Amino acid sequence: MLFNVAQLLKEPTGAVRRHELNEDLTQLDPELRFLGPLIGTLQLLRTNSGILVTGNFSTAVQTNCNRCVEPIAQEVRFSLEENFRPLTEVTTGRYLRPEEFEGEEEDLEDAALLIDERHILNIAEVVRQAIWLAMPMYPGCNWIGAGDCPNLLKRLTELDQLEDIGFVNDPRRTAEEEIDPRWAALLKLRDDAGGRES
Repeated sequence: MLFNVAQLLKEPTGAVRRHELNEDLTQLDPELRFLGPLIGTLQLLRTNSGILVTGNFSTAVQTNCNRCVEPIAQEVRFSLEENFRPLTEVTTGRYLRPEEFEGEEEDLEDAALLIDERHILNIAEVVRQAIWLAMPMYPGCNWIGAGDCPNLLKRLTELDQLEDIGFVNDPRRTAEEEIDPRWAALLKLRDDAGGRES
């Protein structure tokens, strides 16, 4: 995910380059197991102070269902829109001072948004962060109805056949079943507070 932008930096503001991406992500993050490449269209737009990178991308990551803890394939879709600033002037090689950069102050502090001395723009770290942000907080299997995980129900049934184990918030329990005595005092407080409000 490296792009030589030396020629683009020599061009006037508004110049554009487009790239179709089909990138292998296996080395991007050791904590993520990618099931497919990064697919999408990347646009590099010359601005008065650097390059604006935009694009829409998708990939697939192996994660675990939040309910049954079984591995699942999770599709991840995300958009990018980041300003990259050059460290050096493309024609002279002179290092640019921070006051010469026209942009947000925090962009100057983020090493992931810098174009290096050889005019190589690297989007790998920006993509890695975007994938983490785009992943669901609670990934799940193809849930049926009101959030029931079919694999969890199957697993609970298998465990019941081995031994009679009670689970808190077991989706197979009915409302009429006896309440765990450890929760009874809290439920009583909640019911009492509800009666006082009305």
